[in-house]
Amino acid sequence: MGMQRDFSSYVITDPCQGVKDATCTEVCPVDCIESSDDESQFFINPELCIVCEQCVLVCPVDAIFLEHEVPEQWRGSIERNAAFFKEAVEAQPLISEEEARALIGRAAARASELGVDVAIAVVDREGNDVAADLAGLPPLDAALAAQNKAYSAALMERSTSDLNQRMASGARDVVDRSRLVLEAGGIPFGRPYVVAGLGVSGATPEQNHECARAALAP
Repeated sequence: MGMQRDFSSYVITDPCQGVKDATCTEVCPVDCIESSDDESQFFINPELCIVCEQCVLVCPVDAIFLEHEVPEQWRGSIERNAAFFKEAVEAQPLISEEEARALIGRAAARASELGVDVAIAVVDREGNDVAADLAGLPPLDAALAAQNKAYSAALMERSTSDLNQRMASGARDVVDRSRLVLEAGGIPFGRPYVVAGLGVSGATPEQNHECARAALAP
């Protein structure tokens, strides 16, 4: 899942194996470099990489290349990199209704503190409805907007406040572009892999976003 990229991401190649220097993880501004105890190297998530070059500058073994510039002898690194994140996502469980209700409860509590009436919805990472609190809001568009914000955050793996038209037009074919919302109030959940999206609508964009962020509180 995630966005279809129209640019090349970075790939960590064979020289990292056995070295596994973690400096790259410290400088990555979007936390897209990961590994596991069973792996001998780090990997870059191609759907989160913003090609900022910071990892390239600090790599002590010059193991990081743009995908289309990976030397022929290390081309296998591209597939290993993709496989690492594919397996990790598939192993991540979908969010339960109980967990979704807890997220909704925290968002609703913040809405109450702000004195606003909002619709709140949670979908899983595949865009399926899990739970919602749409009571007290007669306008159907508010409820629909909350569901679509949750969908947008989950499928695009980004807060809707960060989405723009370029990202929306570059969405993968599995994403229903008609449901994408480019307004604050939708936030993805799960670390390091997205398992759900929560959407809030009915107040101002800033208040919607604040309520959604409140759901992240422990």
